[in-house]
Amino acid sequence: MKKMICLWPLSLALCLCGCGPGYTFTPWAGPQGNWTTGPGGYVRTVDNVQMYSPGQLPSRSYYIIGAVNTDSEDNLAKAVRDKHGDAAMISGESVRRTGSIGWGGPGFYGVTPLTSKTITANIIKYR
Repeated sequence: MKKMICLWPLSLALCLCGCGPGYTFTPWAGPQGNWTTGPGGYVRTVDNVQMYSPGQLPSRSYYIIGAVNTDSEDNLAKAVRDKHGDAAMISGESVRRTGSIGWGGPGFYGVTPLTSKTITANIIKYR
């Protein structure tokens, strides 16, 4: 009789510990064209990865590897390194309220909002 190995406890443990990449990646499926470049501008660097703010364009030609959705710039830098890109062009950042925590004591009280941040960006590779 063969022994069966049950893997569901392992998969449940991986799911609960949050061991994932921290981002979702969608590869670019469209044609690569002559993408618009700009004269250069303010470029942030996070963990040795260049990040162009919305409206800022690289000064040299590039092609798009894919799109990333994440919750922090550190995870965006990780996605650029994982997908072998050179930089990230951020297209949108949004913060939404997900709830609040009320706190207080004798004679004082307060409310602290809970928020969730979403960053949408394209990973690019220079030509």
